[in-house]
Amino acid sequence: FGKGLSDPQAILRRKVTEVYLLSSFHSAMCAVFSLQKILRGRWDDPKGCEGMLCFSLGYTTYTLVSLRGQLLKDNLFALNEGAHLIELLSCLRSRGVSWIVPTLMSAEIPLACLNALRLLAEVGVPRSSTVWQLCLGAFATSFVGIKGILLPAMLAQLVVRGAKQHPELHQPAFLPAKVACLVRIMLSYTWLGAMSTHWRPHRRSMSLDRRSAQAAMEVAPRLSELTDSFAKIGRSISVGLNPSSAYFLLVQSLYFSGPFSLPALLLALTKPATRLAGAVALAVVGAATFWPIRFEVPFSRKPVQSRSLDWIGRLLRNYFSFRTVFEARLDPKRRYLFACCPHGVMPYGVNCLQSVLRDQGIASQLVAADVVLRIPFLRQLCRLTGVIPARAEVVQDALTWGYPNNVTFIVPGGIAEIFLMRDDVEQIFLKNRKGFVKLALQAGVDLVPVYGLGHTYLFKTLDKSSTLGSILMTLSRRLKISLPLAAGRFGMPLVPLKKPVVALVGKPIRIDAPVAEPTKEQINLVHAQFVGELKRIFDKHKHLIPNYAEKRLYFEDEEVPARLVVQTPHNDTAPVDLLFPSSLPSRL
Repeated sequence: FGKGLSDPQAILRRKVTEVYLLSSFHSAMCAVFSLQKILRGRWDDPKGCEGMLCFSLGYTTYTLVSLRGQLLKDNLFALNEGAHLIELLSCLRSRGVSWIVPTLMSAEIPLACLNALRLLAEVGVPRSSTVWQLCLGAFATSFVGIKGILLPAMLAQLVVRGAKQHPELHQPAFLPAKVACLVRIMLSYTWLGAMSTHWRPHRRSMSLDRRSAQAAMEVAPRLSELTDSFAKIGRSISVGLNPSSAYFLLVQSLYFSGPFSLPALLLALTKPATRLAGAVALAVVGAATFWPIRFEVPFSRKPVQSRSLDWIGRLLRNYFSFRTVFEARLDPKRRYLFACCPHGVMPYGVNCLQSVLRDQGIASQLVAADVVLRIPFLRQLCRLTGVIPARAEVVQDALTWGYPNNVTFIVPGGIAEIFLMRDDVEQIFLKNRKGFVKLALQAGVDLVPVYGLGHTYLFKTLDKSSTLGSILMTLSRRLKISLPLAAGRFGMPLVPLKKPVVALVGKPIRIDAPVAEPTKEQINLVHAQFVGELKRIFDKHKHLIPNYAEKRLYFEDEEVPARLVVQTPHNDTAPVDLLFPSSLPSRL
């Protein structure tokens, strides 16, 4: 560690790293054991379970002995480790319960991801790196999915089945294990509330004096405050996992689960036990995928659908603290094509602007990639919000609709613009995109430039400057669907960070009459007017978003400055984990 074993801080850091390495080995072995059982469909096979219980018991005993100083000061840590020890001992003493061990051991899967994050922090890997973001996403997903949903649901199912089907779970020797498991589930929800408030593991330096040590001990609540801590869970979760986040998670699950559902259903058809259920599910997915949707007429919403859409719009606007700046009033008698930049991982700012127009009585439509409207269930949700496919004939029909459907949104940057996105630079793909101008001239609709300030802050992405980013951009353009490597809130790929967004709506470029076959000169003239107006509103209003005042707008053919890499100074001090304060020893 650079200073030798005589330095107490270096010794402390070495011991902390050793504990992390041992914890990583234990959690990785438990995770592999559980996943091997579950993926092979033999999760209730007792083979090897007693050996894994003894292995985990040895590690837990070592933890209790080596961290005895921490146990006396951190009540949550002591309660969790003590409950784990009782759970293991009770399982070993009980007869016929070894088959439940893989289910219990699955709780170590998110811990393996957390230990990977801790080790990355110890070796100095920055939080902005791709490796950190991937580990963070894996940890958040596994923690919420396994400890927050799957494990409690599976254990509740076993309890509901009663003593007739599983009498071994109701023997007196197994009672301590059930109580200990319940305690650990409650602690998981407590830490889940902490994670919803602090979505990434923050770290701060702590010197080894008494004042800092006392401050570190006060991070975790005492046992007397445990009841109050549980009372705050709902408020904490409502801050981090609010209805807006639930909507983003729904969109993300539909986006990714749709394409992967077909192989899973086909696999289910090959097994007699799941053949009927697989056939029914395949029929439902097939109907959701191929059920015809009419795009040649405006979407007619029922009152319930309209109220639901208004509610979703308000959620999004509140989540992004959304504001709009209109340079001119919209004339209900005229038709408009709103061309929006930048695209971002997902153009959530466009959805917010659609909600604002809906309050003004305008039911707009948004042009999206055709493949999005081929994903089951996601296509129904998109159609509810007014999405139409990016096909020339469909867009041309939409541009002929009158009030209240007289506004059509398009994002000309498309997939290529996603891979230009960086949080330190504003760059858009527009100089070589002139098809939307031709559509506006042919339909005789006014062209409106729109810029979304703050979009580049919503996700951490891998842009095309990296080798992997360039490969993903090529694949995305070939497959005509965005495949960015992005991380937002909780490390999720499609859940944006809670950052402010401002939509700048420029002055409409008036087109008095349709031009059936616009010339190249006409297209270039209108395109130049559009680019000039877009730059004007960006420079005029960019101060509305923090840290935007010094930014300038770049285009795809312009050289952008190199990404600034912030070097974190190395500090030989003991770290404090504010996400899970009771899991990191402050004294060994």
